[in-house]
Amino acid sequence: MLSDARNPSALDPTALYRLRDGAYAADLVLAAVSKFDLFDWLVHHGPVPAVELCEAMGWAARPADVLLTLCAAHGLIERFVEADDLVAVSEFGRWHLSGDTSFDLRPYYGSLAERPGVAEFASVLRTDRPAAWASAAPNGAPGSDWSGRLSDPHFAAGITAAMDARGAFLAPTAAQVLRDLPIRRLLDIGGSSGIYAMALLEDRPDAAATVLERSPVDDAARTLLSSRGAGERIEVVTADMFADPWPHGCDTHLFSQVLHDWDAERVEQLLAASHKALAPGGLLIDLDAHVDGRRTGPLPVAEYSALLMHSTPGKCWSVDELAGIAARVGFVGVEVRPCAGDRSALVFTKAP
Repeated sequence: MLSDARNPSALDPTALYRLRDGAYAADLVLAAVSKFDLFDWLVHHGPVPAVELCEAMGWAARPADVLLTLCAAHGLIERFVEADDLVAVSEFGRWHLSGDTSFDLRPYYGSLAERPGVAEFASVLRTDRPAAWASAAPNGAPGSDWSGRLSDPHFAAGITAAMDARGAFLAPTAAQVLRDLPIRRLLDIGGSSGIYAMALLEDRPDAAATVLERSPVDDAARTLLSSRGAGERIEVVTADMFADPWPHGCDTHLFSQVLHDWDAERVEQLLAASHKALAPGGLLIDLDAHVDGRRTGPLPVAEYSALLMHSTPGKCWSVDELAGIAARVGFVGVEVRPCAGDRSALVFTKAP
């Protein structure tokens, strides 16, 4: 190790996270311009509620929400979620991406309309069905989706290694932000390599943790935890987090960049399962990249959300959206703690 991520002098890899996580964002804007002529349409029909825009364009709600967040973050539209999610083209968007001026860049964007990702996003916007992970197979090919490919041990090992590499900086920095929480028994749901559980236990010598993971990711987690000398304090339980019972008796549950992979129905299912299994007074932590309450940014999170929308049933959720779901299943309150790398930790409580 060249440096400890908890050291203030450690190099911050946030720019590299953003480079990777924003890989699909340009294709989504290209699709909006070249496949749907969004901004010129808004010049002639806006302002309009998002639901009416979706009807006119033939878009599903989830991918449209991600697109609108990205366009708002780039200053191409104005969005007012508090007023029926009203959408209007901005002066910047009108000036450069419509036929209303002599500075129309639509032909320039159209010259890249044949990029594979552009067609994939057009399909996702219309169908709400994720495209193949990393565009590695034709859209809709059997087993090409992210979740389906996790049953392949080779793919699962690669994804686990990827999440572990991302967590090398994010996990210890998040642990410092959460160091005051009274964690004694942690359940890390969908915890991948267990790197976040390890970080949270480092300054808690009397605490223990369980990582809940599906097969074959569970084997990759056991191998990594054992190689790091954490196998005795962190056990790995093999389970499908949607279908199998969760261990009881834990005072803290952790979702570390898990909820962004799932749609609203399954996010609510996971939060309800957490509420059921948590001890009274227990804590639920969601560590993730979250968009703002107005769903207009920040830009790095909006760009990351495009990647997630492309390849999973999820997106980057806003704090308000998750707080609403958590309240419906019985959690009280939400505390927002900013973390490194454009991430934040949301802390919910189960009533005593």
